[in-house]
Amino acid sequence: MKWRLVFLLALALPEQPLDPFQGGLAASFGHPLGADDLGRDALLRLLLAGGRSVGFASACALLAMGLALLLASRGRRWQGALSALRSLPPVLFLLPLAAAAGGLGLLSLFLLLGLLLAPHLEPPLRARLEAFFQSPAWAAERTLGATPRSTLRRWSPWALDQAAALFPSAWLGALWGEATLSTLGLGPGPGHDSLGRLLLEQLPRLATDPTPLGWAALPLV
Repeated sequence: MKWRLVFLLALALPEQPLDPFQGGLAASFGHPLGADDLGRDALLRLLLAGGRSVGFASACALLAMGLALLLASRGRRWQGALSALRSLPPVLFLLPLAAAAGGLGLLSLFLLLGLLLAPHLEPPLRARLEAFFQSPAWAAERTLGATPRSTLRRWSPWALDQAAALFPSAWLGALWGEATLSTLGLGPGPGHDSLGRLLLEQLPRLATDPTPLGWAALPLV
């Protein structure tokens, strides 16, 4: 989990400067993958796009974990609705919604992915927490009259450890959802470069005018 959180920093990295007069440069020693049509170094763009995709997935996974913790502790009355949401992968909810809206912005996609991933994390997280809620330690907390604030402060590190075990699956779901929508042209716009946006640009060219950037982006995704 920790190495994935490092990539949150990539979300704040600036875009490369554009230099269209240097666009389409062939691969060379100074530019191992050449330059794209707007003059950006292709290798650096690939690394930045990959970092942003992973950072976005990490942010979505953190949101989904927080919502799943809330659902596991307070969401018993919503079990029917949660079961319906778990019946299909999140991307199958996102695709028609994004198509109807003409695409989803970065913030909208972030919130929707977090909301759709949380119900999938809730059952295993609830199973982990239920064992604690039935333990003597939890009964002692209630018997001794501990306040909700003190209970939260004492046990939140343990609850976060339980949720952290589910972080990789949420991270993969968010990464797949963002890459799928961006590859189809339904994800965040050009202002948010990502692996999916690279594929959106490069896949149509691979059969007729392949570039090193396209071939490098495909196996990376």
